Amino acid sequence: MAKQRKLGKLPPKYTFILNPYTDARFSSCPRCEQPTKVRKLPFFVHVDPKVPVIVNKSHRYCPDCDLIIVHRDELEVILLRLLPDRDPTTIREQYLVMGTVERQAFRAHQKRPLSIPEMLEALHDFREVRTVKPSHPGWYREGAER
Repeated sequence: MAKQRKLGKLPPKYTFILNPYTDARFSSCPRCEQPTKVRKLPFFVHVDPKVPVIVNKSHRYCPDCDLIIVHRDELEVILLRLLPDRDPTTIREQYLVMGTVERQAFRAHQKRPLSIPEMLEALHDFREVRTVKPSHPGWYREGAER
């Protein structure tokens, strides 16, 4: 397995899922099935071309798995509000959530926009990025993929 390039200067944190489904809100963790909590963190989002944005957003969090689940439709509403000149039909292909930013840096960014190098100094990359696929109901043989 190839080593993943690190962008942020701080140690990686969290496993991350960007949930594309509007009908699945993950009140329980997809890994351990424990109830998720609601938490708020500042996320570093890169919007093409070369527009770094820090979004302080509520999300689902499983403390046992250290798993963050961000709902894509909610994030896109915030991005469109922050970047009103963007075409709403193409915003989905124009951004990437890169990691989380230290809260202290987010507060400083609210007073004075941080430069990209300053943002990277306060950035925690994600330890792992996962995707979710719907599970189709029905009977399956043991070990069969749903």
